[in-house]
Amino acid sequence: MRSKIGALPLTVSTYDSNGQKIDQITAKSVDIHTDKKMSQQDDKGKENSSVIDVDYGNNRMIHVGSTLIAYEGLKNYQDAFSKHVNINNQNHSVPILNTMYQNFKNDWAGNSKIVMIRSQLGMPVAAFAGKHVSIYKSDMKNATQFVIDGHRLFVYRADYTIYPIASLKK
Repeated sequence: MRSKIGALPLTVSTYDSNGQKIDQITAKSVDIHTDKKMSQQDDKGKENSSVIDVDYGNNRMIHVGSTLIAYEGLKNYQDAFSKHVNINNQNHSVPILNTMYQNFKNDWAGNSKIVMIRSQLGMPVAAFAGKHVSIYKSDMKNATQFVIDGHRLFVYRADYTIYPIASLKK
């Protein structure tokens, strides 16, 4: 409801298939929805278009195809990690999470979970940690919504895995 009245601050990032950030928008008021002109509803009333609109302030971005994530009040550890560590082996497997854990272990405590988001080709684009992680379906095609410690995360056209932090400590 807050997004419909223009009160949801979000950071919106798009990524190419190799996991490289294409662009990023941070705004105090963001609404993400299916583009009505390009959309048709299936027999269950679900929108089936892959074209989405991102309204921010008085502007509209039209997006289709690549991975998009939008988040409110969360730290993208992939951004923080890539600024501090030079990775020579670009295989981007789960051990990369262990390295991230060692760098940010003070932030990842208790029964926390990490949501690792990858591009459609499996390249890491984002990692979010929290003690309370919930997954919700979206009426939008190819989209999933999360709530992490009370903050919203919207994932479009991406793969994701949720790991318990305790499994990374071993």
